[in-house]
Parts: sequence; C-alpha cells; structure tokens
Amino acid sequence: MSPPPAPTNPGSHRGVIAAGHAATAEAAAQVLEAGGNAFDATLAAFLAACVAEPILASLGGGGFLLAHPANGHQVLYDFFTQTPLRIRQGDLDFYPIEGDFGGTIQEFHIGFGSIACPGGVAGLFEVHRDLGSVPLPEL
Repeated sequence: MSPPPAPTNPGSHRGVIAAGHAATAEAAAQVLEAGGNAFDATLAAFLAACVAEPILASLGGGGFLLAHPANGHQVLYDFFTQTPLRIRQGDLDFYPIEGDFGGTIQEFHIGFGSIACPGGVAGLFEVHRDLGSVPLPEL
C-alpha cells in the first residue's frame, strides 16, 4: 500500500477521521480544515457525537485518551466515571435494554448500577487546555 499524497496546501496537515456518524466526522474535519490539531478535532467530534449519537456519547459519560503529542511524550488522560464506593452488589438494579440503530440491534445496561459521576467533560477540557490550539468558543 502506498502512502497518501502529500498535502496540497503548505502548512496543512493530513489526517484520518473515524466516527459512528457523518455529523461527528464532519465536525472533526471542519476543525482540521480550519487549522486545528487532532486534539481540537477530538473535542469537536465528542461534542457533535453528544448530539448525533446520544445513545453512544454523552456529557454524562467518561473515558480515556492516550495522547501522543508532537513532543513525543505519551500521556494517558483518565477521565472515567466515578462510582459509589460503598454499594452492595444486590443493590445495583442493573438490567439490559436494546437500542435499534436501523438494522443493527445493540444491548446496553441501565439502572442504578450504571450511574456514576461523569468525568468526560472535565477530561476533554483538560486535554484541550494541555494540547489544544483552537479557542473553545470556536469549537
């Protein structure tokens, strides 16, 4: 397989975007085309996914991000959710539901056992503060 062609605009960047919805990918692409970096595009994609893919992405969620910035020092951002420390297994009330994605059915679990304090917004804003280049209002 040959490498992709070089960018046609001096100073532009090449990138690949993978997303579960076209609107999510488009948000990231617009940020990259405007000169933002991969971390700016990630935040824009996350915010768009909260609207375009609400069953999969939420301001009430959490996650991890392994960053490999230009300085070469990998950084792991852990902004996973925080769950109650003193809860008995029998009190979880955790049960499955099905989400219909128009031809694909996926099982999710809901109930008391799925509740936690979100960390996603704070974590991604921390990533932006450390590695972003586009002002937040523009994203």
